[in-house]
Amino acid sequence: MYILGLNIGHDATVTLIKDGKILSAIAEERVSRVKFHFGFPYGAIKECLRIANVKGNEIEKVVLSFNNDLSRSPFHYTDLIVYRSGTIDPSNEIDNRKKYDTAKEIIFRKIIGEKKYWKMTKKYAVKHITNAIKKCGIENFTLSTAEHHLCHAASAYYEGGKNEALIVTMDGAGDGLSATVSVGKNGKIERLSEVEDVYSVGRFYSAITKFLGFKRNRHEGKITGLAAYGDPNKLYDLFKQLIDITPDKKSFYCPLAGGDLKGEKLRNSQMRSFLSGKYYGHNYTNLYLEFLNEKCLNEKREDIAAAAQKLTEDLIVDYVSYYVNTTKIFDIVLAGGIFSNVKVNQRVLESKNVKSVFIHPNMGDGGTATGAAYVEYAKYLESKNKKFLPFTVENVYYGPEFNDEEILESLKKFDGLEYRKSSDIIKETAEMIKNKVVVGWFQGRMEYGPRALGNRSILFDPGDKKINDWLNKRLKRTEFMPFAPSGIFEEGPTVFENFSRGEYPAYFMTITFNVKEEWRSRIDAVNHVDNTARPQMVKENQNPLYYKLLKEYQRLSGLPLFVNTSFNMHEEPILCTPDDAMRSLKNNCVDVLVIGNYIVKQKA
Repeated sequence: MYILGLNIGHDATVTLIKDGKILSAIAEERVSRVKFHFGFPYGAIKECLRIANVKGNEIEKVVLSFNNDLSRSPFHYTDLIVYRSGTIDPSNEIDNRKKYDTAKEIIFRKIIGEKKYWKMTKKYAVKHITNAIKKCGIENFTLSTAEHHLCHAASAYYEGGKNEALIVTMDGAGDGLSATVSVGKNGKIERLSEVEDVYSVGRFYSAITKFLGFKRNRHEGKITGLAAYGDPNKLYDLFKQLIDITPDKKSFYCPLAGGDLKGEKLRNSQMRSFLSGKYYGHNYTNLYLEFLNEKCLNEKREDIAAAAQKLTEDLIVDYVSYYVNTTKIFDIVLAGGIFSNVKVNQRVLESKNVKSVFIHPNMGDGGTATGAAYVEYAKYLESKNKKFLPFTVENVYYGPEFNDEEILESLKKFDGLEYRKSSDIIKETAEMIKNKVVVGWFQGRMEYGPRALGNRSILFDPGDKKINDWLNKRLKRTEFMPFAPSGIFEEGPTVFENFSRGEYPAYFMTITFNVKEEWRSRIDAVNHVDNTARPQMVKENQNPLYYKLLKEYQRLSGLPLFVNTSFNMHEEPILCTPDDAMRSLKNNCVDVLVIGNYIVKQKA
């Protein structure tokens, strides 16, 4: 059975599975070249079918990863996804058309009544989303939805490899919730608790991101990196007025609002921001921003980031620990945008009684496309008195790949390049890395999720601390984290503390570890100021070519890892095609492009 899971809206993504196994998965941003593409994944659907060599009429079920996509999606929101796909990010500043459409519908809803309005919008959403799917060549399918946090939970549980696991999901918001805790056992997911979206740790962190001049739902990682440079205690108690854990540790609340985040005062705050055009989001997010503008305008951004990071870590550790101690389940699986925060993941791993942690490799909303497909497949098996049981994944190379013939066709389209075919691509590339050449490495199938995992990567020697300045400037990035490493899996315990408990997420670069003291100066470029690193540790069977490159580099340099950062310029998605790679080379993103068996440079 072929099932297509779709996340439409923020980070539109597609996952195609057959009998519970992923055949292809790709984010729309990689096709459209619009970062975190908000809209409908027209290109990604077609690409997933092409990669898997599956015809549209073979798809039996299409599942959306939000119930609200059909049940509570306003007319203008459906239009934004289907007809204005990729043109606007409603999580940040919005255009006048969306302001007008939103205001018009609020008035219309008041006139005709809530019940009638939502009945009309559901019918509208089903019709127009169905038509959008059909435009991609899919016919005779059943369209359904799965609850958003269940999709997050399924993505983590079924790939977590543990028959019994504690499942924690946390994000900004989805289908009215911001967090859930469930138990996965024998293939079934049973929810224990949930937190309303008005008490969202994720929204708090996004408000901090916005206040510091970055974009919500895009630049939260910058706050994580910046936090290491500040004093976490200076503003810690102040920020607890915005979000804190309840005394029983089961949920969260906002002391500033007296526990009420649904009142008229907050709706008025939202309307002021909405009409000004400066920002539009949930009413409590605007409340946070008003508070920060009043209290923190003269504070150092490093101290703001540090306090927000520490508070977020502490809240989540307390929350997870309560349920670990209550359920006596010590293997934890995580999903949701909060868990893109690798320092949070490290703190969870290091918590008392936690035995192991796994984070779904595409932990944000994009990963719910996979979760939705898994939810539907589990239901199908249950109807046959069978179980969909957890498993482990060795890699997440689910995107397109290109052979040398296709690469050569791309090369011929670009003027100003010189290229040759290498007889030993591993040896030549390892020597270039050792000699501090910035190498663009483009091989095999593209990675799924937000991390470059050795198929669309920029590689460099890890001993040069200054790389964090000059390469970030070259890539037009403003990151505060150091570059991450790829390393030989067997060397993980040699370089990193506490590696064995987090070795599975280390496949996918979703967690940080403390770097052992004797290695810090040797791998300075990947050792952050707090002496942590976010590694991808590679086994030979996961990516044989990349593993060989790491081993050859170790033979030449004595180091078991090198720098691996995503192959893209700032505010661009990770590369997808050879054409993308050629353009990046011509834009001086790298010194040399190693693509397939070709070594490519710009002509002198």
